[in-house]
Amino acid sequence: MKKILVVDDEKNIRILFRDELEEEGYEVDTAESGTEALGKVAANPPDLIVLDIRMADMSGIEVLEEVRKTNEKLPVIMCTAVRGLKDDFTIWDSRVSDYITKPVDLEDLKAKIKKALGE
Repeated sequence: MKKILVVDDEKNIRILFRDELEEEGYEVDTAESGTEALGKVAANPPDLIVLDIRMADMSGIEVLEEVRKTNEKLPVIMCTAVRGLKDDFTIWDSRVSDYITKPVDLEDLKAKIKKALGE
C-alpha cells in the first residue's frame, strides 16, 4: 500500500484529502505545518507528498527545498490557491511532479497522484 503525506494548515483540507485518498486504497498521514511534515518525512518517508504552498510556519517551497536535500526523487504535488503560480517556472521545474489549485477537483487530484506514483 502506497503512503501519502498530506501537508496543509487547513484542517478541513487534511481531513477531506485523507478520507478521499484512503477510499482509493492509500495509507494517508497528515501534517499541519512544514516543520511537522519534515519530521514525518525524516522518520518514515512517504511514497508521495501533497504539499500546500502557503502555511504559517514555513512555505511549501521551503519544505520542498528541505525534502529535496535528502530525497530528490520523492514525488511532490504542490497545492495552491494562487492560480497564476503555474507560470512561475522557478517553482514548476523538475522538483515538482505536478500541482493542483484550490478549490481542489478531487478526481483531478487522484489522477495526478496515480500518474506521479506510476499507477
